[in-house]
Amino acid sequence: MAWRWAHNTVLTEEEKKEVTELFNTEMVGKWMPFTPPERVRGVWADIVEAGRLGHKAKVATDHRPGKDVLICVYTKDHRDRQDVGRILAELRAMGIDQRLSYKEDAATSALHYGGGAALYVARPGSTAFDQRREAYTSDDSRLGVPVARTVEQVFARPEVYGPFPD
Repeated sequence: MAWRWAHNTVLTEEEKKEVTELFNTEMVGKWMPFTPPERVRGVWADIVEAGRLGHKAKVATDHRPGKDVLICVYTKDHRDRQDVGRILAELRAMGIDQRLSYKEDAATSALHYGGGAALYVARPGSTAFDQRREAYTSDDSRLGVPVARTVEQVFARPEVYGPFPD
């Protein structure tokens, strides 16, 4: 799948170091709204311009006709329920009101997709969320050996970045 990315450009160096440490232990997670194709440019523009949602976000750029488009809005630590909830509330304020699933990156690394993959689920329009399963841990036997990355690697922008071109 091809992605277009956005990074939070107002993070301090200390915040970037914290995110990198959590990234390397696979504590990072993401809310995953699926957006109708006719709304994806507007929703993505709102996410890019907001800059306050998390440390990064991505949107699928090679979606199938008639299918909703996946956007991932990342949090630095799936265990930080306050921050996970803050970002959910921001998404709701932006008009994203469907049922939302949240998954930690460790579950993605373990190839846990589809039914039962969500760690947290928020009902349509709600800023509350329920935990659906136990979280993966960095020593989980289902995970491969994580590749440690530097701050520069985590926050590098070699990929397509920013809003969609007009």
